[in-house]
Order: sequence, then structure tokens, then C-alpha cells
Amino acid sequence: MIFKKLFRKLFHVFLFTVFFLSNPILGETEDTLNPSLNKLIKISNEIKGPDEAFKLEVVYNELNQIELTWLIDNQCFLYKDKLEFYISPEQNFSFRTKNIAVQQDDVYFGNVEVYYQELHYVLTGNFSEEVIIDLVYQGCNEKGFCYPPIKKQILLNKSTRGVSFN
Repeated sequence: MIFKKLFRKLFHVFLFTVFFLSNPILGETEDTLNPSLNKLIKISNEIKGPDEAFKLEVVYNELNQIELTWLIDNQCFLYKDKLEFYISPEQNFSFRTKNIAVQQDDVYFGNVEVYYQELHYVLTGNFSEEVIIDLVYQGCNEKGFCYPPIKKQILLNKSTRGVSFN
């Protein structure tokens, strides 16, 4: 009986040792039994942060128009229908873009329109002295990584044409 218990324990130690020594350390090979996890580990080092993937530039021009320009990374795109503008204090404004969205069959959202490379919007209105713009936008990386909705608050001063991010 004692021999049987000792044999079981030694057998388990032997199996553990064989398993441990035969498997490379995950950090070195980045290989797991899950292919999706392998892909995520591999591309996580290649994914840029949202501010790098979608660089936002804001200008309050001489015509009292607010120009919003996103410089979109080569491997990324922005969803047209995931772009929202909120202006405080509440006031009438219009917005337009000359960019043409591209139809795309998206894994996550189905048939959607997206923007590549650059997106330029002009907001026109009789803006008050100080304006706050709350922006929400979302995009993805062509490698399959989707950024969560990105929220930015922009503070604009009409008299100084000052722009700052909050």
C-alpha cells in the first residue's frame, strides 16, 4: 500500500517535470493552445494607441468655423456612423465633409461605411465666445483589433482662437 502511494506521487512528479520541461516559456514563443490568443499576443505589440492611430487636429479658423481633421494610420479606419458631435452651450451648427466613405463588410458591425487615411470635417455656426465640443468616434485596425469608442472634449475660445483638449 505504501509502495502504491509512493509510486503515484513519483509518477505525478515525473509527469509534471516532463510537461514543464517540454513546454517552452510562453513569453519567449508567444504560443498557447488558443489560436485567437496567439494572434492577440502577437499583434498587441503592433497595435498603436488610439491617439496615434487617429491623430486629431482642431483649428478654429478666421471664418468662425471649427475644422476637425483626423490623420488615420495606414492600417486603421474610422466608422462613419460611430462619429458624434455634441456642442455646449447648445447651439445650431452644421457640419460637412468632402471625404467619401468606403463601403465595407465589417466582421463586427456588418455592412458599414468607413474612412481611411484622413477625415476632415468643418463645423459652421454662430458659435458663442467659449465652446465645448464633445466628440465620440470609433475605429478599428485591419488586423482585427477594434478600439473602444474614443471620447474627446475640446475647449475653444472665439476671441483668441485658442484650442485645448480637456
